[in-house]
Amino acid sequence: MKTNTISVKNDGTGMASALNEAERFAEYQKFDHKQSLRVRLLAEEMMGLVKNIVGKFSADFWVEGEDKEVSLYLEAQCSVDYDQREQLLGMSSSGKNIASKGFMGKLTGVFEYCMMSYDTSIKYGGNDYMDYMSQGYSNLGYDMMWSLSSMKSDLGNYSGGREAKKEEWDELEKSIVAKLADEVLVGVKSNKVQLIIKKSM
Repeated sequence: MKTNTISVKNDGTGMASALNEAERFAEYQKFDHKQSLRVRLLAEEMMGLVKNIVGKFSADFWVEGEDKEVSLYLEAQCSVDYDQREQLLGMSSSGKNIASKGFMGKLTGVFEYCMMSYDTSIKYGGNDYMDYMSQGYSNLGYDMMWSLSSMKSDLGNYSGGREAKKEEWDELEKSIVAKLADEVLVGVKSNKVQLIIKKSM
């Protein structure tokens, strides 16, 4: 089954409808209360990411899957103007995106980075999220792909040992998405960026 596609914006538009679609999917799949709650929580976390995107932003949201397999999608055009983003951040009192902490905050940064044009991403390749992206870099038929499983593997194989990456592990352990999801993917293909959260119930 695939739900209706809902347009969501970071001003909150469409988010209630998106959550309703997630619940409708769970109901259609005859999930029990606990399974339905997991789908709802993952959808809520995805909406939280949307709210934290800097500047005017909209994306398409939908849920699809068969049997006990669930995939939540968020898809947007690669159109972020990095200079405009930095200008907007400069208007804040700290000059930083205060929402960019923790796993979901950094995932938001990865998503924003992937929305840049190729030329812009090369120009600003040294931004704060490049190291984070490189920890989970993968290639699954996309032009560029980041995955949670690859990141976990890279952290586990880090030559400096677990202690050197304790902060990243702590962030993962505190994150609802990192704990609930089987996989999180951020990929770029055909000038679109997708965030996919996968869960097997």
